[in-house]
Amino acid sequence: MIGKIIGFITNLFFGGKKKEEVKKLDKAIKVKNEEVKDLEKKVEVLESKKRVNKKEVATLKRKVTNTKKQILKAEEAVKTDDVDEAVKFLKKFSK
Repeated sequence: MIGKIIGFITNLFFGGKKKEEVKKLDKAIKVKNEEVKDLEKKVEVLESKKRVNKKEVATLKRKVTNTKKQILKAEEAVKTDDVDEAVKFLKKFSK
């Protein structure tokens, strides 16, 4: 209870500034969204071909879904301005 009150008061004074990590994460999310769109296009192209390696298509689909889930979690961290989570996702996205 007291922690929330102190957090509220500090947000009143310093709430207008976003941390650098959160801003970087926001940019990284945009880059990852572009990558996901490219992967989805690759999957569609591979599925349209007659002779396709099904394992390759399955791994690409799995990669797309996992990346989308990570992006959603990262967007939550941006919305809440959680710096620790932002740093964690930046490390994941930099790989």
